[in-house]
Amino acid sequence: MKTKKIYFLTILITTFLISLSSNSYSRSNLEEIKLLLKNGKYSRAEKLINKSIETTPNNPEFLFYKGIIETNIGKSNEAIDTFRNLTENFPELPEPFNNLAVLYAEKGEFKLAKKILEQAIKTNPSYLTAHINLGDIYTKMATEAYNKALEIDKSNNIAITKLSMITQLFNYQPNTKNTEIDSTKIIKQVEQEKQTEKQLEKDIFKSIENWKSAWENKNMTEYLAAYAANFKYPNNMSRPDWEAYREVRITSKKTINIIISNIKLKYDKEKIIATFNQDYKSGKLEQISKKTLVFINEDNKWVIFEETSG
Repeated sequence: MKTKKIYFLTILITTFLISLSSNSYSRSNLEEIKLLLKNGKYSRAEKLINKSIETTPNNPEFLFYKGIIETNIGKSNEAIDTFRNLTENFPELPEPFNNLAVLYAEKGEFKLAKKILEQAIKTNPSYLTAHINLGDIYTKMATEAYNKALEIDKSNNIAITKLSMITQLFNYQPNTKNTEIDSTKIIKQVEQEKQTEKQLEKDIFKSIENWKSAWENKNMTEYLAAYAANFKYPNNMSRPDWEAYREVRITSKKTINIIISNIKLKYDKEKIIATFNQDYKSGKLEQISKKTLVFINEDNKWVIFEETSG
């Protein structure tokens, strides 16, 4: 039994989720490219898009339309590379994920397409196109499974009934009318995310500085408060044993001077990992090491969950 070809949504040519360059040359080029695409003049559009990318190589909107053009002129492998690069360099944008998934699905790589569409939905849970395409992927995968069942047992009436139902579902073609995206809203959203990251960086830097100052000043109350309640204590120590150990190590020193440099942050879900160079001096002792502090948010305060040196 030949399964009807899956109907995928036409790859959206939408207003991209990034503000256009203020450069008037880029804007006029973009409008001309859209017009050429609308009129099916892909060869001219390809020449213009390549010229535009030479001028602004990191403009995601030009790169997006490059993938659209490559898809329309049959350069699917090139389009896959273009959309894949967009997902890697601009992971906050769901459209490249969707289009990449559609291209893989057309090659019959449904599991990979499914995974990519799930990523698109994770990026933007309200992205309707990805949800519909994901439903089509599940349906196609189910169809293939029923086909295999029929190959094994051609008299399997259950599989025949299910297959018929699924095939009929493919006749459903949802409304794919393009809608303009409010780019102003998206710009504000991106700016808010950047501000949030800057604030997180500021908070972590402050936590590191407070921890360092408490250590240098031998202020054990402030020093111990810098650590989380579930801090990973070294050598399987209990908290009382670790606190007693640290108090002896710190308060027994006449002077402590610590220089911290080259702080780098990595955001990992609920944690923020800070790595830096630590130059510790106490009397004649000097130790230079690479320090890693893993921070978690505890009662609206960033505290140390894990500490390693080396």
